[in-house]
Amino acid sequence: MNMIKNVLVVYLIMLKTKQITVSSAVEEELIKIPKWNVLMYLQTNGETSVYFLSKELNWDTSKTHAVVNQLEKSNAIKSQIKIVNGRAVKFISLLE
Repeated sequence: MNMIKNVLVVYLIMLKTKQITVSSAVEEELIKIPKWNVLMYLQTNGETSVYFLSKELNWDTSKTHAVVNQLEKSNAIKSQIKIVNGRAVKFISLLE
């Protein structure tokens, strides 16, 4: 699993720095991977709440939390709790 995480991190860095591009066929296959969806969303849009991410990806919040927790455990993303309108909200972003 660490090898997959490392490959994804390198791949994201290369995409971010425009060192590589992907074909539409490759992108269609990658979209089928939930972790990839979260990473690409964060790459494109930056920090977001888990709730907003679940709405954007059209997932239920339990699936979103599960994928986010897996990515956190593999140190691919970071999270922090912020108080918004008196409620604790979990925000996530890519590691820098």
